[in-house]
Amino acid sequence: MSEFHIFGSAVAAQFRRLADGELYAVQAEDLFEKYLAAFPEGSNPVFRVRTEHDCSCCKHFIRNVGHLVSLQGGEITTMWDVFDLPHPYDKVAARMSEYVRSLPIVSIFRTKEGRFGQPFSNELREGETSPIRWTHFHCDIVGRHRSNRPDADRGAVTTNVGVFRRGLEEITLDALNLVIDLINENNLYRGAEFRPAVQTFMTLHMEYPRAGTQAEKDVFVWSNVRNPAALFRNTVIGTLVVDLSDGMDEDAAVRSFEKKVAPENYKRPTALITPKMIEDAVAKLRDMGLESAIERRFAKLADVSVNNVLFVDNSVRGTMKDGIAGLLMEEVRAAPPIITNPTPISMEDFLTQIVPQASSINLLVQNKHLANFVSVTAPVHDDAGRLFKWDNGFAWSYDGDATDSIKQRVKRAGGNVDATLRVSLAWSNFDDLDLHVLEPDGNHVFFGNKSGKLDVDMNAGGRVSREPVENICWAGRLRDGEYRVWVNNYAKRETIDVGFTIELEYAGSIQQFSYAKALPGGQNAEVMLMTVRSGELIRAAVHPGLVGGSVPQEKWGIKTETLVPVDTLMASPNHWDGQEIGNKHWFFILKGCRNPEPARGIYNEFLKGALEPHRKVFEVLGAKTKCPVSEEQLSGVGYSSTRKDEAVVVVKGDRINKAFHINF
Repeated sequence: MSEFHIFGSAVAAQFRRLADGELYAVQAEDLFEKYLAAFPEGSNPVFRVRTEHDCSCCKHFIRNVGHLVSLQGGEITTMWDVFDLPHPYDKVAARMSEYVRSLPIVSIFRTKEGRFGQPFSNELREGETSPIRWTHFHCDIVGRHRSNRPDADRGAVTTNVGVFRRGLEEITLDALNLVIDLINENNLYRGAEFRPAVQTFMTLHMEYPRAGTQAEKDVFVWSNVRNPAALFRNTVIGTLVVDLSDGMDEDAAVRSFEKKVAPENYKRPTALITPKMIEDAVAKLRDMGLESAIERRFAKLADVSVNNVLFVDNSVRGTMKDGIAGLLMEEVRAAPPIITNPTPISMEDFLTQIVPQASSINLLVQNKHLANFVSVTAPVHDDAGRLFKWDNGFAWSYDGDATDSIKQRVKRAGGNVDATLRVSLAWSNFDDLDLHVLEPDGNHVFFGNKSGKLDVDMNAGGRVSREPVENICWAGRLRDGEYRVWVNNYAKRETIDVGFTIELEYAGSIQQFSYAKALPGGQNAEVMLMTVRSGELIRAAVHPGLVGGSVPQEKWGIKTETLVPVDTLMASPNHWDGQEIGNKHWFFILKGCRNPEPARGIYNEFLKGALEPHRKVFEVLGAKTKCPVSEEQLSGVGYSSTRKDEAVVVVKGDRINKAFHINF
């Protein structure tokens, strides 16, 4: 068979191509016998005592290399996938390829040998003067495939395949999703650190051809065994997922996990929400007829009775509940007001003395009001029962899912909000941000040297919060000189809800400055340089990386540092219909103000007493049942009775055209 050299060269070239990547061995113990049987009848004649292709050199090659395959691109390619061969080798190659493909993969290919087979050999027959040249299968072993410890290399990968396969088969998608939820709710110690591993394995888990053939499963497992997530089942976070997949109680599984990774004195930052707790909360809602009440939306003007507002612009009065349609108002042609010297007035006097004269109100929306943006929310179903302490289904949500101000958050945390000078830091994730101030005398105020001035330090290990604040304040006369303020991210734990806000209060005036970017772990963000002369704060030079002060900004369709028409002025729903339940807020609902983000409609502090035992569930429920974005909504700027604040308004009416400085 003089054309065998074509076959041998084609197989050698195929090996070189496949050897550029990983090679895998299938379970084939009788491969050379299959090779000989693959020749069509009459195409492998007997030469001397054996058939012509029954060669010891080729036998060595086939038994050691002929069972190798490649999985590049997720497809099986064999050594025998060579084409355009002369007869009978085309038939032999096709049959060998089909047979090798039918066998299971059992290991990677590793060997100490540098070569199998040889290109040719010469035989000098008796009585002949010229040798006969025989060609053979052959290949050289190079790169990763050659090893001084092939058995150990193969064993290690085969063990990993077993771990990977068990993880794919035994771990459930429900358990993976549950662990992701626990991490997102900060219910796992170092959860954010484990999130990438869980998500990577989850991707593999969903791609695994669970309903496919065994061959398809084998190809997937061996193709991906080098992925670090292949050993997920044997990691500490993997053991938690395995326990949950095996049906272990959620709380018990998490406790078992925490024993392995958490320090002995670790306390979970938020209580674990178990399926049983959710079932109990849902049962309570069902008993009280409140299942539909948890569905929330943005409130709209037509929802609100004119009897529950303090002022309504005539241009929108007709769209309100209980209002009169079609009212017309004559245009007021008064001279533009001068707002450089607005008349000071309390909110109570403004409501009783000024609002009754007003046909229009314009609010000067300032940068310091950026955290005051608020939306009123309502139940989706008009006949829904009452979730809240007051006798209506309405509520409110300040920007950032807060129901009150930074100052109020500091006060709740035990910070001094009545000092001469206050610098507060607020952010919205589990990172451990730290506020630092270098005083004129060189004293460095921070968590390691509180100096009686740093009185709130949150997320510093142990219990953490999604509404953390830090507070540094100075009482009495201020020392002259410069105060450098900066923020350091001591421990970065999350990549969501990044950035922070600085609130500066001095002499009753509050200003806020925001840093919108993610602050990498261990890095600083310069905030401001404050200058004090003769005991008075005379300047606060804010770093360019923060926005605030008097630079106009766009928010919710409103441009700050401009006068914006007020559609309606109302008290918070807990003070409607003669009720006085809890802190009072005043909402200036602005024309064209649209909250572009889903708003939280349920807060634990709003819930009626019967739902108090289920606060943990409602904390999660409130985050998952936000009001979908709506074009029609009641949004604007709010002011709280618990916070010393101020606003400038311009009021017009038949007998008034004047600016006022309202003190809350």
